[in-house]
Amino acid sequence: MSIPLCYTVRMMIKEDKRQATYELWYLGDFYESGVKGRETFDRFLVEAGSLLQIAIEERIGWWGGVEIVEVSPDGKIVESVWSMNVDEFEKVSR
Repeated sequence: MSIPLCYTVRMMIKEDKRQATYELWYLGDFYESGVKGRETFDRFLVEAGSLLQIAIEERIGWWGGVEIVEVSPDGKIVESVWSMNVDEFEKVSR
């Protein structure tokens, strides 16, 4: 049984579009993902500040915080590029 050429080509194109990403994690749960770049990183920093403010106002998550991690094209976490706990944020936002 042969594989149709169009299927093979589509699979190759799909695999070539994989890119490194940033992921935003909030209180230990996945929140959002975006293509690795300065624009995504800046947007995640703004979103992280909003999420930390919500955690303070709602009195949730004193044990956790937010984290931005870099993820390789094959889906493996490369490194944590930024993180902040709720209590740290509360100290600097007073």
